[in-house]
Amino acid sequence: KQAAKQDVYQLFAEKVRDHKDLESRWAVLQETRVEYFRGKDFASFMKNHPELKEILESDRDLETEDIANNLLQKNLLVRCDRVVKTVRPGKKKLSTWPAHLEIFPERVFSENDAFFAWTFVKRRPLWQTLLSFFWPILTLAICLFP
Repeated sequence: KQAAKQDVYQLFAEKVRDHKDLESRWAVLQETRVEYFRGKDFASFMKNHPELKEILESDRDLETEDIANNLLQKNLLVRCDRVVKTVRPGKKKLSTWPAHLEIFPERVFSENDAFFAWTFVKRRPLWQTLLSFFWPILTLAICLFP
């Protein structure tokens, strides 16, 4: 049963990551490019899309904070913090979407100035894989047989 619960959260995380309404950006985290989002964006996204909680089956009644904490515990998310915490000269405030992140020691969800990066690799659809295989063959055929 525990494995099934893990799969439910994995499925939920994939649906949320693929959803267009959750605003996310790319940044460098420990020399790796990761896709990340802000805690307040996740909270408002969950408020606007309660139907996604149905994927969680028995945990569908949990609060947004509890769902995010479960994703953190299952290593589907990691909490991050900005590397540069000072305002650059000539600017009035910190950037909304920092380009460089570091792992935050606490593994708890927070809406206030917290960033969360996805730790799993996004799966490509089958058509995309097939297209990437046939595209060079088609190009070669066009060049060889005009």
